[in-house]
Amino acid sequence: MNAPKRRRPLAAIGLTAAALVLCPLAVAASQPSSGYLATPSGMAGTAQALKLSFPELGNTAVALTASAPGASLNLSATLDSKGQATVQWTPTTAGVWTIATSTNSVRTQIAVAPTPTMTSVHAPGQLQWGVPAATTLAVVKALAGEVPPQGSVTLRSPQGAILGTGFLQAATDPATAVAAISWTPDQVGPYSLTASYNPATPAMAASTSSIVQPQIVGGVPMVSYRFAPALRVGVISNVSAVLGPNVAPGSVGFLFDGIAPRGSVPTNSGVATTTWAPPTVGLHLLRAEFTGNNPGYSDVALQQIKVLPAAIPDSIEAVLGASRLQTQGPNALAIGATQELSGAAASGSPVIFAATGSCALAGPRLSALGAGTCIITARAFGGDGILPTQASYPVTTAAVTTSR
Repeated sequence: MNAPKRRRPLAAIGLTAAALVLCPLAVAASQPSSGYLATPSGMAGTAQALKLSFPELGNTAVALTASAPGASLNLSATLDSKGQATVQWTPTTAGVWTIATSTNSVRTQIAVAPTPTMTSVHAPGQLQWGVPAATTLAVVKALAGEVPPQGSVTLRSPQGAILGTGFLQAATDPATAVAAISWTPDQVGPYSLTASYNPATPAMAASTSSIVQPQIVGGVPMVSYRFAPALRVGVISNVSAVLGPNVAPGSVGFLFDGIAPRGSVPTNSGVATTTWAPPTVGLHLLRAEFTGNNPGYSDVALQQIKVLPAAIPDSIEAVLGASRLQTQGPNALAIGATQELSGAAASGSPVIFAATGSCALAGPRLSALGAGTCIITARAFGGDGILPTQASYPVTTAAVTTSR
């Protein structure tokens, strides 16, 4: 069982370049007298707003193109009587995107980050030395959007040697994909495994799992448990009983702390699976009672597991210019002024922003367009044991007053 990663205090993170989603390549929107385009730095697969302003083109339709290396989108918007419109669009890949109108020279460039991912290894508690273990799973979850990760996962030994590779297949969860990896244990005893996700496209970020350590034995393990490396209070998780090589099929009765959640589950390709939502933190005893279809094939597997506390929400620090934004205010920006907006999350997750009201967000730069209130929304996507979160910050935009 792996110890959970410690959550870093927000004050210790700082606003380092590595912690920011706002890439230095992002630039402000062009703002000639004919109008402007403004959209924030974003994340592949996550919808965002594009704000248009062309006062001389009121009540007309505007065609636009959004392009990045290997990707292109056609967009359109209908301007209101003031020549303004907001259209939603979704970047399909990471990189620098250029957005331009088809009727004039107005254009803007922004940076789009890849979708963050989290990888974990689900291995049976016991595996047989020298026998291919095809029941090891690698699970990759996209922390934003509902597009499953695509690509492959590489399983590695403690020395970093490649043990096997599996290609991802979509799972029941629309943001999750699973790869079955066959590998052959080459020594007896505890065996440390890690898995690395290799994205098929730039839209997803690579990730590496924490270490799991199945026990490699010399004989045939008739049945053993397989589950996620970290189970948390209240979270429904798959728990499987895995038969050893060439063990005849049958059925498995599951007991959690002596309580059977349902009747026996038949094995399918050597695996029986049920679900469990741990009720409390701490140690729990799991018992799998296997009964084979052939006489004499039966076994009991016991597994003690430490259940971790429920996941906690992420927290965000947002900075405008040199000032840390406050969720309850006061926050202010002078009309006509432009300042850079940046953010960091306690989890280390990327932070993406949106802005509505009396301001426009072009890449990482926020501009006050007129008097009123601008609402900045920041989103972070969590990670291992940390839930995604969102925060809003009101910014008052007003003319600068001078005292006599």
